[in-house]
Amino acid sequence: MGKTIRSSVDSENPGFTLRAAIIGVALSLFLLMSSTYISIKLGALPWPIVFSVIVSGGLIKLLNRSQNANIHEINTAQAGASIGGLVAAGIAFTVPGILYLNQSQNLQIAWPNPWLLGLLTAIAGLLGVLLSVPLKYTFVDEEQLPYPSGTAGAELLKLGKTGGKQLFFIIAVGSGAAVFALVRDVYFPTGFAISALAAIGIFLTFFPMPLGIGGGYILGPQAGFSWFLGAVVGWLVIVPLLFHKGYEPDSARAFVQNSGMGVVLGAGIGFLVGYIIPRAKRIFAPIFKTRDHFMRLAPWLALFSVTILILTGVPWLAGLLALLGTWMMVTVAARMTGETNIDPLEQFGIFTGLVIAFIYKTASLELSMYASFMIVAFVSVACAIAGDAGHDYKSASIVGTRFFDIVKVDIIAVICAGIAAPFVIEMIRDGFSETLFTPVMPAPQAQMVAGSIFGFEYPLAFITGFVAAFLLEIGERFLPDKFRHKVLVMPLGIGMFLGFGLAIPIAVGALIRVVTDKTYPHLYHAGLLIAAGVMGGEGIAGFGAGALTVLGLSFKVGAFSLTGIFGVVLLVALRGCFSERNTKLS
Repeated sequence: MGKTIRSSVDSENPGFTLRAAIIGVALSLFLLMSSTYISIKLGALPWPIVFSVIVSGGLIKLLNRSQNANIHEINTAQAGASIGGLVAAGIAFTVPGILYLNQSQNLQIAWPNPWLLGLLTAIAGLLGVLLSVPLKYTFVDEEQLPYPSGTAGAELLKLGKTGGKQLFFIIAVGSGAAVFALVRDVYFPTGFAISALAAIGIFLTFFPMPLGIGGGYILGPQAGFSWFLGAVVGWLVIVPLLFHKGYEPDSARAFVQNSGMGVVLGAGIGFLVGYIIPRAKRIFAPIFKTRDHFMRLAPWLALFSVTILILTGVPWLAGLLALLGTWMMVTVAARMTGETNIDPLEQFGIFTGLVIAFIYKTASLELSMYASFMIVAFVSVACAIAGDAGHDYKSASIVGTRFFDIVKVDIIAVICAGIAAPFVIEMIRDGFSETLFTPVMPAPQAQMVAGSIFGFEYPLAFITGFVAAFLLEIGERFLPDKFRHKVLVMPLGIGMFLGFGLAIPIAVGALIRVVTDKTYPHLYHAGLLIAAGVMGGEGIAGFGAGALTVLGLSFKVGAFSLTGIFGVVLLVALRGCFSERNTKLS
């Protein structure tokens, strides 16, 4: 018989235990590593909550064979686990931009000290958690915003879909994806190019990427097909036109990529403006309703935040402005995530960084590019964590888990993941030095952050894309409901930037989602499990191969070593799946 899960509306059963904290931190570090790789390779990071719920629940049930599992302990562990993925996004979407500018523009921007960057990341994440506390009382308790991913995680918990069978299944799927990805990266790491069309200016490359298919399934048809449409517009229309007008292939591609980055940033800023202005009172009012315990922490946290920013090389005035910007953007991120399930964290960072740069320029003060990167990273991490914390609070509200059990585990996990994050980036930098900022490892958000700080190769292309996307995003809010959200502008811009290599697997995943939703709706959760497993497996395999390269092994030897390990894990997981099935039947 399967283990039952006990739930209590008044949450008499504590969720915060030593075991929950250890599992939460361990999975947070796992997701930190895999999500850093995913963020750089895919250019997007779906919420890792389903993965966190399934694996946390499965581990606790395996360790709890003789008694019923506590749903609140599982919920607390998964809350801590998901933190690592968002810390990864905040750093991977921003800091590698330093490497991009040094590589593409022959600059000498200093690479941050990993210990100082770790402190910066940890305090930014801590700020995101603590600033989200007063927001919870309004956005979750009073307004009951949906927080879709948090709600989905809670529903999985209530349905009991976190048992040993699901754990073994997700490990088996992840191991299979890891084996495929490692073999692919050894024998055809750059994908397959269709060279026959190059003569007419069409440059197509296909990457067989389970990671992309899983991402497309989770993102859904609107985002997935918009992404593909962006690739069509950019690489089947604009690039061939530029090619026939005399542009060199590399120049035509750079023009479209600059346009795509403009579309992404314009859509993000347009979304912020269109979202904030009509909701300003509802968004910012909660931060003036703080509880006494929070108000006692706020001044010390603010002082510590500015001190860390100054230690990392940010001028004191810019540090104060960054803190103010973070306070505002965290509030927007928490509400936007609650209503839309979207947290454009790097856009919040870019927006704040541009405002501070404008203030400094107006006052004839100097702000280095290094300081700008640190500001953008700080704001991005805080906003990422605030969005994730909102999902955790929503799940706790639905299930009945004590609110401050979630806060405590989030604080512990964000400190651990924050300090570890720079060392993970170091591994990626050294392990993929030859492929970083190529179609294999494009890091599009980091390139966009770099462009917003330094400038773009084709500024007119960027500005055109920015203005068009900004107006489209604002204008859509005045359309009748039936015409809204037919095409999502931000994924369209990502498709323009990255081309068909990623757009095809993303679209395949979106198509599978359409078929599942319409024909086999009962298989939706199974699809989520597969997608989460695939993304986790390929992500950790890619990171592991790069880490072994840093340790001195050739990529081929490291990849084959990991292939053997994941092959064994796959066999063990399959055996576990069948064992659990036989136990259920008996």
